[in-house]
Amino acid sequence: MKKNLLTLLVILISTCGFAQKLKIDKGELKLDEKTIGFVEGKKPLFTIFSLDKNYSITAELKKAPNEESLVLPWIELKDLATGKTNELEFKNKSRKFSAFNYDRSIIYELLDRGMVGTEGLNKEAIESFINGESAGIAAKRLGVQGEVDNANKIADTYQLAIDDSGTIYSIKAQNQNPDDKRIGFIKMTSPSSNGDLKYEVLDLNNNLIGTWFARGGMFSGYDKLVNEQVITFDKKALKATFDNRGNPTGYKMSKDITAMNIVRVLVGNGYTLGTQFNGK
Repeated sequence: MKKNLLTLLVILISTCGFAQKLKIDKGELKLDEKTIGFVEGKKPLFTIFSLDKNYSITAELKKAPNEESLVLPWIELKDLATGKTNELEFKNKSRKFSAFNYDRSIIYELLDRGMVGTEGLNKEAIESFINGESAGIAAKRLGVQGEVDNANKIADTYQLAIDDSGTIYSIKAQNQNPDDKRIGFIKMTSPSSNGDLKYEVLDLNNNLIGTWFARGGMFSGYDKLVNEQVITFDKKALKATFDNRGNPTGYKMSKDITAMNIVRVLVGNGYTLGTQFNGK
């Protein structure tokens, strides 16, 4: 019993020892009530100073244009003495990210990465990071956004529509009857036995082209949980956002924004339905 109590006491002391509290009070950066530096600026650009103000860096929040609102920005750190930069993403799992306290969220991130400590800015760790290999976050995020924008432009040219039965229409339909504008079908299952909410998109031959899950879905041959993604028949994962604003008073497939998002993502990425995949 005494051994168990001693073990519990050690765990509590260790936990308390690492539960450091950050505070920014009138520009003073405090760690456990000890002033360790200073912070100036406002979103998106903050300047962080050492306690003697002889060393400083900037932390600028960056986002790709038209990126989803729930996607957190990345941080570009710059050494003001050299002008060199590197980037990092918010990976802090131990504290709730605050959109109202970006400055404190940035400092917590630096604290977790060893760039801020009990004596303030850790110049050696910061310079090692900034002078190290480029994280490439901007290139990746801007490149991904470029792909999304291009897919949206392609989808726009198809002038897509969905009726209440789930039939998908496009002005680019290539059916024998020129007045037949059908290109496929979409159906929704809620709740799904696999994931919270599921949509399936089929072409005119009833081939399953893509399966979308709201969250927690599993797809054969894909080794990750599927969350707001379409998994295509050839195992590609495409992001398609959930949006329930289209049906505020009663459900209609024709008003389902999520369904349209799914179809647009597929068509914009080359899965144009119709009889395209006949015999796949």
